[in-house]
Amino acid sequence: MNKREHYKKQISYFGHEFSRIKEYSLKPWQLSHLKRIKKSFNVKNYKSKTLIDIGTGSGYVAIEMAKLGFNVIACDLTREALNNIARFKKQLKLKNIKLIECKAEKIPIKKHSVDFVVANALLEHIPNEQEAIEEWKRILKPDGKMYITVPLKYRYVWPFFWPINYIHDKKIGHLRRYDTGDLRKKFGFVIKDYFYTGHFLKVAGTILSILLRTEIFLKLLEDWDNKVLKKRFGASNVAVVFENKK
Repeated sequence: MNKREHYKKQISYFGHEFSRIKEYSLKPWQLSHLKRIKKSFNVKNYKSKTLIDIGTGSGYVAIEMAKLGFNVIACDLTREALNNIARFKKQLKLKNIKLIECKAEKIPIKKHSVDFVVANALLEHIPNEQEAIEEWKRILKPDGKMYITVPLKYRYVWPFFWPINYIHDKKIGHLRRYDTGDLRKKFGFVIKDYFYTGHFLKVAGTILSILLRTEIFLKLLEDWDNKVLKKRFGASNVAVVFENKK
């Protein structure tokens, strides 16, 4: 599949997904993700900092970071995602979110203009990943930080979950998977911290919750997953915190 066709399918798939979002709410896994981001960036004066949420999707990172006081830039390839954030921004009376419709490889902002970059579940979707990485590095200030989340390589995933992950990868347009060594080499930054998420119990419990059509176990599953964030084998995803040190 060529790049144009890939992007066409990505816009169609995610545009449909985001068009189904009618109201703003946070799930347990999103609350955990936000907590890790906040802790990793370790900011005291939020109002003096600019954060960009690349591939903002449902927009929860952009919205919650704006609530803290960050000057937030939320960019996405799909108009539906940005329309949702514009609606929630108005409902929540947030004035510190700027919306940009663009590809992650070409973001129309100045060099060294953001203090923090967040790219959650995005890099694996991009055909020319190195072009995207260089763009994210271009806009990040010296000593700035990045929080990147990607799917973990199959060799670390429980083998009986491989078929489910393979189907999921194909369905939503994952082009590759990573480990911390890959990310360190590709970005060329110092890794300040890392987290492995989506371990066996959480994945199995989430599948069961979907089958039973209940969310009653999700908080408990998330609490358990947060206890094994440094355990690589059996995880599904890895998040790394980079620092732009010279």
